[in-house]
Amino acid sequence: MDTAPVNHIEIINGKAMIRRQFKAKIIASMIVNANSSVEWIMEEFGLTRAEIHAALAYYYDNQEAIEQEFREAEFYVREHGISADELIERLEARQQGKQNE
Repeated sequence: MDTAPVNHIEIINGKAMIRRQFKAKIIASMIVNANSSVEWIMEEFGLTRAEIHAALAYYYDNQEAIEQEFREAEFYVREHGISADELIERLEARQQGKQNE
């Protein structure tokens, strides 16, 4: 049986996205940096195991650049006095707004 390859990652405006909705680097970071389980991400975001593993593959293929982006974002947050909790609230509100569109 021949099966066609499935591409779960799409580059949109220079960002690797899953379903045009989730940044691959954020999904992968939840596992790599925050120790979230694949099962929790599947349940919480409605992603498939394959989509999550595609995000992980993208992360590992681009790990140095992605980690540099995270370090720069952390520095920006510290420089501008935004607490991590406030930043998370803003990101969650923005994500909720996108889901309601």
